[in-house]
Amino acid sequence: MVLAGEVVDEHFGMIGKGAAEKIAGDRTLANGARMESPVEAMSEIAVDDVIRERARVNSLVEMSAQVYRVYNRKVVEIDGRDVEIRIIILGTQGENIRAILFEEKVALANSMPIERGDVLHLVRFVVRRGYNGLELASLLDSRIEKISSSASEVANFSMLRNGQKDVDVIGRIVAIGPVKHSIFSIGRGNDACNCTISDGKTQMRLTVIGNAVHDLSLAHPGDPIKIEFCAVRDEKELYANESSRILVSAALRPRLC
Repeated sequence: MVLAGEVVDEHFGMIGKGAAEKIAGDRTLANGARMESPVEAMSEIAVDDVIRERARVNSLVEMSAQVYRVYNRKVVEIDGRDVEIRIIILGTQGENIRAILFEEKVALANSMPIERGDVLHLVRFVVRRGYNGLELASLLDSRIEKISSSASEVANFSMLRNGQKDVDVIGRIVAIGPVKHSIFSIGRGNDACNCTISDGKTQMRLTVIGNAVHDLSLAHPGDPIKIEFCAVRDEKELYANESSRILVSAALRPRLC
């Protein structure tokens, strides 16, 4: 595990604690891409086994669990190499663990697609010591199976109310604006993009910042879109940040109004 103090020392004390912790967390995540598959027999465990640290580090496991949150894919750097990752939170809001998907497994969350409330069966994942406790990491031969699906979204914009948070909304893209990049940002963390979405009757403005901007910029008018964990700023605008998830997928089309 990479420690924030080590990162501060590398930068001769010129960065703050918050920035050091973010860099350390990204490096810890990326280090998982180096892991090889354990040779021991696979065992079946539960989310609670990982939360309570009853699982053995480096053990090979399988697990069935409900999805609480899916994060947008991101790219982190380790030893000068860009590593693509995606984090899925399994369990509930109060009791959960992280499952880290690496490299070719990253696109699975969109292609299946994996959404909030789905129940997954993970096969041949490895238990490892993460930045905030035990977590699961995918290997080259890991598998993900969807046991059941959950439609958690609001498809009728008239049901949305100002001030709502952590809401899921589904609609169709009407128009997409240009990507705006902050001149004060080194990475894509402050990228922003606006688009207009429709439920078939009403249109709303959607403002997206962070990692999801890249995926949104590749979408087209007419594409179905789902925003998980977004906020309603007023009854005509949605806001999605790093804690939100953007899913653009043809699989959503039958669920549109």
